[in-house]
Amino acid sequence: MAKILIAVDHKWRDLAGHVYAGLLLEQLGHVVHYARNNLEKHHVPAIKPDLVMVNHLIPKKKQEFAKYLQRQNIRVVILPTEGMPTLDGMRKHMGGEDCDLSGVDLHFVWNQPMADILRENQTLAADKIIVAGVPRFDFYRQPLKSILLSKSAFLEKYELDPRYPLVTFATNFTQASFHTSNKEFYLRNAQKYGRDKVLEELYGDLGDVPKRDYLSRKLFLDAFVKLVRKLPKVNFVLKLHPTEDHQFYRDLIRGDLSFAADRVRIVAHEYIWDVLNATDIELNRSCTTAIESWLLGKPTIEMQLNPDEYYFSPEFASGSDMVRSSEELIDKVSYYLAGGAISRDLMDARDQFLRKWCHSPDGTSTKTVADHIHRLLSDREPIRKPGNELSADWKRRLYYHLLTSGDHFGHDLRVYGLKNTLGRNYVDKLGRFDKYFHERDIAEWQQRLSRLPGTAN
Repeated sequence: MAKILIAVDHKWRDLAGHVYAGLLLEQLGHVVHYARNNLEKHHVPAIKPDLVMVNHLIPKKKQEFAKYLQRQNIRVVILPTEGMPTLDGMRKHMGGEDCDLSGVDLHFVWNQPMADILRENQTLAADKIIVAGVPRFDFYRQPLKSILLSKSAFLEKYELDPRYPLVTFATNFTQASFHTSNKEFYLRNAQKYGRDKVLEELYGDLGDVPKRDYLSRKLFLDAFVKLVRKLPKVNFVLKLHPTEDHQFYRDLIRGDLSFAADRVRIVAHEYIWDVLNATDIELNRSCTTAIESWLLGKPTIEMQLNPDEYYFSPEFASGSDMVRSSEELIDKVSYYLAGGAISRDLMDARDQFLRKWCHSPDGTSTKTVADHIHRLLSDREPIRKPGNELSADWKRRLYYHLLTSGDHFGHDLRVYGLKNTLGRNYVDKLGRFDKYFHERDIAEWQQRLSRLPGTAN
């Protein structure tokens, strides 16, 4: 039996999959703990785990942390939460080609192209790279698919007319708000994660990205308003990316979309698979959500309305109908609402994409991850107690107890502020809904998932 610490990213879409991995590991006899991403350093001295699972080691500090864990005889595993970067120019960077991965024991990847990138990294042996597929996509296959929210339940929850079809626009204008505010944060964040050099190489000016994104958001939403006005017997959802400024969309509902307040909803606090399961047609911009809609067999429309667009991937758009104007958008949505079928060419393109970038998802990716971790822990030398370096780290042990005894109340105050923390309104100072988990979230998913075959304790 080994102790495993799983770091969960603040983008809460991966919480459910990480808890599922934890349950499978518990079935194999291990004890699993969870830490908020970047706070695992405080958990380690208190828990003294045998293995820590993180989502990347891009910042230098995290690379050094992995080597520190290695010195304590603690295994380090990477399970990416961004495993098929949309933009070609970001793939080597996100794949960790230039990172020092000498502290890593296993590096899972979603697909062969990312494995090929990692094999160029001289600090990581090829036999430590495992192509596992996309664990998050297990929720679109059985048995996990059985827990998705039904369309009728979704429409009832959001008080939408069940007689009408549902069109969802999955927004991803994550850089738009930085064009008008918080520019310093944008620059610091890009530098922290090494994106500044990549973006400058791609676009020449790092500040050009928010400007282009801002224009795209305006053009897309103008077209969306026209679509809503043109189709009065259709329900619409704006499924917001968690790192966007959500207040912008609330203002839009009260303003330009006020005429359709009874059939347009903002959805921010819902897992994407529950939204897409209820959706008839999805609108997006080279977004991973389109791939998820393909797994459900749904029509998807790629919106490319900005001639100066920066965020576009021919591969991510390959299985969608592309539109370049509001008129084309209305025509294509109308076609599918009238019962139009997805073309054979688009279906073939989807199959090709899923084989290449998702390792032909079959619902077993998380099990593959759990089995390899179990094998790593079983094949190693007898587990010894970590050295004195951990025992001496009393400050982090103290901080761990402060974190967990109050269910991260102090950390919530730093991220969300007092008013939002007390009201459980987990929106940060930039207006983004990036929700760190709480113990109740872990417990909820453990309860839901434990009912499935093979996960009951």
